[in-house]
Order: sequence, then structure tokens, then C-alpha cells
Amino acid sequence: MKKTCIWFLKAGVSAVLALAILTGFCMLYYNVPIHYDTSHGATDYAWQYNQFYSRGTEGFALGKTNNEGYINKADYTEGQKTHILIMGSSHMEAFNVGMEESTAAVLGSLLPEKTVYNIGMSAHTFLNCADNLSAAMEKYKPTDYVILETSNLRYTNAQLQTVLEKKVSHLPSPTDGIVGMLQKNQFLRLLYAQLANFGKDDTSNKASTASQKKTWASEELYSALITRLVSTVSQYGAKLIILYHPSLSLQEDGTATVTDDRELSAFFAEVCKESGAQFLDMAEIFTENYEKSHVLPHGFSNTSVGTGHLNKNGHKMIAQAICDLIKEGN
Repeated sequence: MKKTCIWFLKAGVSAVLALAILTGFCMLYYNVPIHYDTSHGATDYAWQYNQFYSRGTEGFALGKTNNEGYINKADYTEGQKTHILIMGSSHMEAFNVGMEESTAAVLGSLLPEKTVYNIGMSAHTFLNCADNLSAAMEKYKPTDYVILETSNLRYTNAQLQTVLEKKVSHLPSPTDGIVGMLQKNQFLRLLYAQLANFGKDDTSNKASTASQKKTWASEELYSALITRLVSTVSQYGAKLIILYHPSLSLQEDGTATVTDDRELSAFFAEVCKESGAQFLDMAEIFTENYEKSHVLPHGFSNTSVGTGHLNKNGHKMIAQAICDLIKEGN
């Protein structure tokens, strides 16, 4: 009996020490803040404010969230003038690159006379951003441009209807109870993320198959949504730019091709043109940059080549393209 108790005691002490060591390691390798629901609704949730973060699971980045829980070089003062508001997913959130290398930071350096504010947030798809646009406009009141980022254009009738009918599901932010307590430990959060994604492929940037072609929503619904977004933005005197960034796939002959359906992107571009939105398709720019410099916009040295989130090259290309588009319109 005594030996059994000693064994359990040793096992318990070993488990605590192992957890402490792994947690210490993750303080640099995967130290990501916890997110909380927002009261303003510009995003469904935001990260803990004024929190240091580091991430080495995909790329490597160090930084600190601002006083609102977004990744910007400066804090936000209520009522401050915002010229350009950026909304989007984890690509714009840019946890994978340095703070000075994100689209928002580079665009701000290219347009120093403009205040660029970024509320890109993980898991916020184009549909979530479209649903949150009114609240974002009411809070930040951008005067010049709103940039909505997406890496996907393919939506069904049902998906677009949820936005038009204001029925988009709120993204959960489990910060209470046992789950909330456990996710405060960085190692347990990383372990949970790995288990949740085990066996899953990153299909967000995969090429469309022949069977998928022409399976998107009707032109009427796309038009209704984009028209509504343009109307919401124009009420504040701003213009809408929809930023689309497909990924590139390397071929055996050394060339790179865009991994999306060009017919769909052409269709979406026409809808935007008719609805009054500016559509920035990065496909040609990405391809030209690869042909000249052999750099890919997505992927990192510690992940699969060309897949995943935007890297610093992708952010730089996007920021320059947005800058050029804005200067052309002025």
C-alpha cells in the first residue's frame, strides 16, 4: 500500500513538473491571448487587450495587442479619425508575421497621411465581416475606404441568405467555466488546437475541381449583398474595396498557377463592378511576382510551401496593391 502511494505521488509530481516545463516552453512558442465577446459588434470577439503574444507554429511573430484587443501598432482613442478600416480573417489579423510586416502596418507606411486601423480577427469569414459591417461603421466611421478581405468567393444561396436576413451565427468565445479556465494554460490550448485539427487538410486555398464549377449562389443574391455593403459604407462617405487573395500552386515545370476558379472570380468581379464596389483580385499580381522573384504569398519555412496564411511577401504585395488602387482613385 505504501509503495502504491509513493508511486502515485511520484507520478503526480512528474505530471506537474512536465506541465510546468511544457507551459514554459509554450510561453514563447505558442503564447496567444484569449478572446472575449465584444460589446460593439464590429467583430464577434477580440483578443485580450494590451497582451504580449508570440507564435511559432506557423511562421514566427512577436507582438502585443492594442487597447481594444486588435493587432495595430497604436491604440485606439474613441472618436479618433480613421481613414481606412481593414476587416477580415486571421490573414489580416496577421499572427504569423511581425507587427511591422502586416498589411495594415505596411499600408500605413505607404500612406503616412492616412490612419489605417485593422480589426482583422481569426475565424471571421467574409460572411461574418459582412454581417458586422454596420456595427464597424458605426463605431469607427472610416472616411475613405473599408477593405473587406477574403480568400474565398464561393458561397451558396443559403449562406448569402443568412447575411441578407441577419441570421449569421455568432462566433462563440468560450471564456467561462472549465473550458475558460483550461485555455488560460498555453500548453493545453496548443494541445487542444492540435487535437481539433488532427487529420484535417487546409482546404481554404485548394483548387476548384470540375465538379465544383458553377455551384455558387445566384447573381441576384451576390448582387443584393454587395449592393447592401456598398450602401452601408457610402453612408459614411467611404468606398468599399473587396480584397481577394487566392493562393498559388507550384507545378513540376517550375511555374505557379492560381488555385481557384477563374470563372468564379470573373463573375464576382462583374457583380462588384455593377454594384459599385472595387474588387482587388491578387491572382495576377501574385503570379507576376512569382515569375520575377520566385516568392510565394502564402506559407512559411516551418509549414507546407505555398499553403496556409499570408506570409510577409503576401502582406507586402497586398499593401502595395491597395495603395496603388487608392492612389488611382484619388
